[in-house]
Amino acid sequence: MTAENHRALAMDAIKGIKTWQDCWPVWEIELSKLSGNFSDAKKVHELGNHLREVFFATNTGGRDQGSLSGGGAGWESLVTWYLNLVFSGTNAVAMRQSQAVVPRTLLDATTIRYGNHQTNTESDVCVIVYPDDFDFPDPGKSFMSELDKEVAKRIGDIELGIIQCKTNWNDNAQVPMLWDMVYRASFGPGTNIHIGMNGYSVKHLRRFSYSFVTVPSQKEGRMPNSSTQMAVKRVANLTGGNYWGMATKSGVALSLAEIFDSNFSNAFKVNVRASIQNAIAGKLGLFSA
Repeated sequence: MTAENHRALAMDAIKGIKTWQDCWPVWEIELSKLSGNFSDAKKVHELGNHLREVFFATNTGGRDQGSLSGGGAGWESLVTWYLNLVFSGTNAVAMRQSQAVVPRTLLDATTIRYGNHQTNTESDVCVIVYPDDFDFPDPGKSFMSELDKEVAKRIGDIELGIIQCKTNWNDNAQVPMLWDMVYRASFGPGTNIHIGMNGYSVKHLRRFSYSFVTVPSQKEGRMPNSSTQMAVKRVANLTGGNYWGMATKSGVALSLAEIFDSNFSNAFKVNVRASIQNAIAGKLGLFSA
């Protein structure tokens, strides 16, 4: 078995979101134009440079957060879709955080306990990279419970990336900065702060990263554009990096297309574009739809 069964569940969860149902007919047309009808590996990869313009294709007014028909749920879903498109045919799966599609062990590993209170990060999207020899269960009603058992056995071989997705950059940059700091920290017994529960923690993973991905929804003249701006400084040193749905701007943000080499290179047996071409040719993952 392969990761495609898990990918299918992750994508089915997105298809049930009303925002996705409303926006996808418009977004699909734009994405198809930009990618040569999903047949050109280079253009598929470079969709990460254009997700902002695709997102705005469902604009109901000006380019401010309140006028976007997509909104936060739409951006999270669009990012998840793009990640899974590029991951097609690999052992990496992107999903919006939900107990229905994220193995319980990994939810436990990322739980923060402060005193008697437990909370999880605002992880809008997470990416799992499974080892090559991972034993995926057969599809069926018990798929997620069986998958979780295997994840618990192999947690030391699994990579996890948490990706916080926000439409607005300026208003939200401090949140991923603080969560990333929490996950990096080693808390002594006197702090009463603990990372993980039920015996699992991010420290048990093969690799863990925390990233920020923004549209951004601000008008061009108001979006961060310099490494000296506070919004940029806040996310400049995240373990997983800072990305947006546009072409890379040095010192400000990387294109989302760069996240694969930065954080998830172990998912690919060949380079990213060769992997996409193989998926296209074999009609694997989302290319089979």
